[in-house]
Amino acid sequence: MRTISCGLLVLLMGCRHEAETPPPVEIGAPVVAPVADAASLPETATPAARSGRAPSIQRKPTMWSHVADWPDPVAVVDGTPVAKKDLVAELQAGVEGGVLANDVDEVTGLRAAATALEARIDALIVQKAVATDAGKADAAVQVELARELATTGGREKWLKALKRRGVTEETHMRTLRTQAQLHVLVEKETPFKVTDAELRERYESQRAMLAVPAAVQTAEFSEALPVGATAAQIAQAQARLDAQVSAGKWPKVDSSWQTARALGPERWAALQGLKVGAVTPQVRTAFGLHRLKLLAQRASRQPTFAEAKPQLAAYVQRMKWVPLDAIALAKLRAAAKVQRFSPFDHPPGGLPLSGAVTMAAFEEEED
Repeated sequence: MRTISCGLLVLLMGCRHEAETPPPVEIGAPVVAPVADAASLPETATPAARSGRAPSIQRKPTMWSHVADWPDPVAVVDGTPVAKKDLVAELQAGVEGGVLANDVDEVTGLRAAATALEARIDALIVQKAVATDAGKADAAVQVELARELATTGGREKWLKALKRRGVTEETHMRTLRTQAQLHVLVEKETPFKVTDAELRERYESQRAMLAVPAAVQTAEFSEALPVGATAAQIAQAQARLDAQVSAGKWPKVDSSWQTARALGPERWAALQGLKVGAVTPQVRTAFGLHRLKLLAQRASRQPTFAEAKPQLAAYVQRMKWVPLDAIALAKLRAAAKVQRFSPFDHPPGGLPLSGAVTMAAFEEEED
């Protein structure tokens, strides 16, 4: 009997140990926490917790992990579902493209996801409304895209401009389509024209903003300096720079023009008064030591009205469209049947009305 009791004891202890040993968890996989009684939660609990939905806890949070426990589809717009995988793919593209941070807190992650969701909802609403004029809207998108590419200096620089503004190519192209479709609707209901008198007035009032700034093209050797660099370290960096300049093997550079704002005050000042082909003395900046070779330069100039007219016309037209687009979109939203299954049952406060990041100011790019 004693032996049997010991055997049972060993068996029970083994079962207890087995029950208390948690299964292995793959790093990065979501772990669902127990759902608490919503009534017992404090007032400060998150909406997801108070609704009784189990939050997703990530060992390694990612931008898209915050939507892992959302249902699929995440929304339905006039009978058309918005798939969760498409939303996740957009957030992944933002991370891979460097426009979204990967490791983010829940508030930031949910806000980014909500913004992306609202953009998709708006796109579906507007797309349905303009179905009969889709060809006209598509043509307008191509015109605007060509203008942006020409303004920024080609596709590569255009993509860099998108990245600096935190927008993926897919998101921006959807925004262009939505805007073009709204413009088609607005022009039907509220046609308007941009007159030469308006453009002339804008030209005279914004001459300083329209001026083409002075700029240079350079090749450069640089040597980084540690914080609190000693005299010996500075001397060694200077010797390396001088050796590179003497060798004459300057690094390849692109053909972009650099303004004073892009180069910084120290390097810009060192280039003043130099002839093309000349090399600056050593320049000390917060980044280290530099030697620059002047390859080309252009003086600042004021464009004529004829030169500035296309840019002015596009700007004035956009400014007229903004309030009209907002009114048209608000009407479409009010008439659409939208079901959201995310933690937000309505557009989160503070989001742009279009639900997307608009990009109209490519003219501001200088490099």
